[in-house]
Amino acid sequence: MKSLNDAYSSAHGNTHETFADLMFCALVVLVLFVMALAIEVSDRVRAELAPTDPIEVVNEAELSQLTKAEVAELSRELQERQAETERLKSRLGQMVDDVEMQKRDVEAKVAALSGEQRFTGAREPASLNMAYDYKSRRFYFVPARDSTHATRRTSGETSFSFAIRNAKELVEIALNSRKQRGFTLDETIAIYSGFSQYKEVEPSTQSYSIVDSTVGITYNTALCGYIAGDQKISDYNANNAINKLLEVYGHKGPASDEMYPSCLFEVDVAGRTITLNGVQLSPRDAKEILLSFGGRGAMIDLEGFVGPAPDWLREQVLIPAGYISKTPKLPAP
Repeated sequence: MKSLNDAYSSAHGNTHETFADLMFCALVVLVLFVMALAIEVSDRVRAELAPTDPIEVVNEAELSQLTKAEVAELSRELQERQAETERLKSRLGQMVDDVEMQKRDVEAKVAALSGEQRFTGAREPASLNMAYDYKSRRFYFVPARDSTHATRRTSGETSFSFAIRNAKELVEIALNSRKQRGFTLDETIAIYSGFSQYKEVEPSTQSYSIVDSTVGITYNTALCGYIAGDQKISDYNANNAINKLLEVYGHKGPASDEMYPSCLFEVDVAGRTITLNGVQLSPRDAKEILLSFGGRGAMIDLEGFVGPAPDWLREQVLIPAGYISKTPKLPAP
């Protein structure tokens, strides 16, 4: 301070100029201190972020200098690492499968709780109503509603009145069935197995469960006799018809996670035909098969065209079978 004052005094300065120079020198020192501190902090941060374990890289020159034993050891380590990776991938895949299975089970229960089965009020088991003509060895698909009406006794109906009405309506069904196409055993098996299995809610006293169900086959032996042209069916022919229908029932359709049985209609728009599991059907054949479905009904997946269903398919098959508002499609996976 004194030396600065002497210098300024010799240069005709004053005390204010000396203080200003002192502050300027202090500011310069402070800036240098801050810069040094910043550099120190930056170096420490880089040191903290730097990996502690160096990455071992084996270049081509070093690899060529390895002995056979060292190469074998390196190869063994790589193989072990690859095997461990494969095991981890397998475990991960299994975990994904388990999660997906649990997800499907939960979705099925949620669907049941939220009333997804409202499409046909589907609490009843699904079934195809069929008859067998033991003389011509042909199978027929019988309208489920007509058969149910004929075999169900109404309120206030006497036993005699019911027997008369039952026989009359079964004869009418038989006459209509004989005007339809009769299917061979192989064709009938293919059609029946074209309808998938489905999930069904099985309630219990405290909870419920989701079980796998197969499309059933309902029949009436008296109707089988009427279709064959007999007024009364013998025990032998009745057993024959039952055994043939059981033979068809032994060929279940594919498994499914849906709450309804489903089938695939391959539509030939130009030829106006429908193929169901390899069996070619006319529009009338397809309509009769769908009308024979009882219980919860079936879902239809249509292939062979883009956009709305052709008019002939909608008017001759879908609407008469009850698909009025839209064509049911299988939900996306």
